[in-house]
Amino acid sequence: MDQNVLDSVYIAGELVVLNLEAVDDQDAIDKLAHHMYDRGIVKESYIDAVKEREKVFSTGLPCADFGVAIPHTDIDHVNRDAVGIAILKNPVNFKMMGTPDVEIETKMMFMLALKTPHGQLAFLSSLMEIFQEEGSLASLVNLTDKDEIASQFKKLLAK
Repeated sequence: MDQNVLDSVYIAGELVVLNLEAVDDQDAIDKLAHHMYDRGIVKESYIDAVKEREKVFSTGLPCADFGVAIPHTDIDHVNRDAVGIAILKNPVNFKMMGTPDVEIETKMMFMLALKTPHGQLAFLSSLMEIFQEEGSLASLVNLTDKDEIASQFKKLLAK
């Protein structure tokens, strides 16, 4: 990933939620979006905007290790470039990106809060590479320290 884009994106332990309990995709999005809002990363409008966008443009993806989701929304709801990470206590189903009639059992969420359209594309491209590499997500989900998860995620992005 472009080092300038990577350096501008805040990835830290305070944005990692372990064992997130959610009844469905909307609940999971709501909880992680509120977590990011409480830390000043996104505007209050982000919470509903990201939930509404997910209904129209689903973000579930089957990956080498397990299903993930990358909920995000328009740049005008973002205060600071960042990524929230949630490891779900129990997987929830997200509709598959580009194929909304297929559901993906999702174990991790990467919630993007990016302020530039170019930044979103570059970041999504880097995420896709990580998602396709067997073992990369498993290495994150098995960690129990939030700072270590953030640090390892940054290393994966920097490859």
